[in-house]
Amino acid sequence: MNIDVKIIYIDWNTLKGIKDSLREPFISIGRLISSYKNGIVIPYSPSHLSDLNKKYEENKEKIDSDLQFLESISDNSIIAKYFEVNETRLEKRGVIEFFHEIRKDKEEEKPISEIFDDIDSGLGFELNEIFKGIDLKSILPNAEELQKTETGKEFLKQYKSFFETGNFTELLEDVSKMSENFQENPQGFNDLRKGLKEDLKLESDISNWEFPIQKLDSILPQTLIGKSFSELVIEDVKRYHKEPIFFDYYLSAYNQLGLFGFRPDKLSEKNRFSNSIEDGFHSFYGAHSHIFITNDKIMYYRSKVLFEAFEIATKLFKTFDVDDVKKLVDEIEEIIKEN
Repeated sequence: MNIDVKIIYIDWNTLKGIKDSLREPFISIGRLISSYKNGIVIPYSPSHLSDLNKKYEENKEKIDSDLQFLESISDNSIIAKYFEVNETRLEKRGVIEFFHEIRKDKEEEKPISEIFDDIDSGLGFELNEIFKGIDLKSILPNAEELQKTETGKEFLKQYKSFFETGNFTELLEDVSKMSENFQENPQGFNDLRKGLKEDLKLESDISNWEFPIQKLDSILPQTLIGKSFSELVIEDVKRYHKEPIFFDYYLSAYNQLGLFGFRPDKLSEKNRFSNSIEDGFHSFYGAHSHIFITNDKIMYYRSKVLFEAFEIATKLFKTFDVDDVKKLVDEIEEIIKEN
């Protein structure tokens, strides 16, 4: 693939606006990228496919149409950070084939509860017997102490099975099921974030802070957390990765900004936990492009903060609240024409 061309990463809401071509600035952006088709690449990503992989059988005609548009505008160019592969790749991979591959894998994926039902037989021994006699609850905060804070109460809800039994497999299952629980119960995540904000007594206008990372680095050590935002990100990454890479730090910082209340996600039946996770991936892929265009306010403002923090050269553009469409298009075109 020719990587000398300009890479323009566009989130799905903007791509959909270009596809429908009903209003500005999508009409003008669509015309611009059409006129530079040979000098740019507009890759899709696994996160685009995840955005589309919702109730496929019920919306087959619409989703197939969206996939065909994605195939056309990307020319089957994909930008992807694959599991257990350190580098982010830009390559050719068929949109439609990859979508159905992901869809099939998702359908065949076992629920977390079934995985842990079979874990002992799969290993050939009982994990609980190995850890018998060890007070595993000592590695977590005391339940009575947790009841004293709103965050602690939500924590207890997430680790309910473990605190009832003290079993090692219950601890593993509770940890593994957290994302699944937030996906099925969006309000649970909203309550956790709300409780954290109340316990830390953070300002209500945190979303308007100009330099949220620097301010959180200054404020959080004075709270019950006792550590800066940057320290928490590093600890979080090193807890799960022996040899962390930029991808790990970026995603952790993106998600923790929201958790502490900077441009937070308000989860609902429509906007699930998985959506917020995929938004972090979109931002990451945008950071690996020359131009990143988004119609998502949360994604735009968190990306803006992280591009500055990580000194990322990507030019970031928004398609919401656009006062001057011509100026927006001219600025994008200027970057495309740069040598």
